[in-house]
Amino acid sequence: MNARASHPRRGGRRREWNFQRSGPWIGIAGLFVNLWLTISSVLYAPWWGMVLLLAYLVPQAVLVKRWVRTQPIRCIAVPLAGAAVWALTVVIGAQWWGWSL
Repeated sequence: MNARASHPRRGGRRREWNFQRSGPWIGIAGLFVNLWLTISSVLYAPWWGMVLLLAYLVPQAVLVKRWVRTQPIRCIAVPLAGAAVWALTVVIGAQWWGWSL
């Protein structure tokens, strides 16, 4: 019998994703990405737009902090939703509020 056929990886154990463990870290990394998106918006958004975009980060951080221990998989969805809200705000700001370079 071939030793490789019985063991798909070294160590003899197949590794699987564990979002219960990595979900909060992915969520926190996503918050940093959203922070970077928000800070880079200073190139075209007025000061009040920056305040609005920064205000969106506060509930995201609160939700991730609250869900780290109780619902770690949901931590992944928070920055994804935050990035969608950021993109929608930027599009609305560019089209209706006159944000431009």
